[in-house]
Amino acid sequence: MSMLMSLIKGFSGKPSHPPLTGASVGAYTVGVAMLIAGAVGLEEEAMAKGALLAISGGLIVAIPTTLTGLLDYFDLPQRSAARTVGTYHLLLMLLATALFAATWLAQRPGYIDGEVTTLGLILGIAAFGLLVIGGSLGGVLAYVYGVRVVKRDVPLADALIPGRLEDSSGGRTSGERTDWTVRD
Repeated sequence: MSMLMSLIKGFSGKPSHPPLTGASVGAYTVGVAMLIAGAVGLEEEAMAKGALLAISGGLIVAIPTTLTGLLDYFDLPQRSAARTVGTYHLLLMLLATALFAATWLAQRPGYIDGEVTTLGLILGIAAFGLLVIGGSLGGVLAYVYGVRVVKRDVPLADALIPGRLEDSSGGRTSGERTDWTVRD
């Protein structure tokens, strides 16, 4: 793997996609929570403005999150169970991102007027629901199929320093799972 790809995708045992998802999911969660809080009357003007700013942050971080996720997706073996789950994860997350973009557009007038719009609230809650389902499938990829997970006992320095777990061929380390098929 080229050095540029390693920097974008992250290193063995330290992929870039998961921490980026944490940033965008956190921003979206705060945004939807603010929409709900504002809709029930809690500091509506501040919540309407804060929600749009938080969702804006989530949409900005969605760009590198999507890029790193796609690079990881293309490494999954075709016709494997992990690739199938990855496809559903990808589609749901793209749909959630599109709904968050629609939420942003619907809430933009509310930002100016200092109120939570009904359409912004509805779209935000729907987008968040898709985010939860899609994110759960991302968890299946990591915790069930072990995608981008190194499972071996390594010295502490090798575990903490990026690039130390890479093998000499530039491919997967001997401890990474490469057989993402379903087993009984």
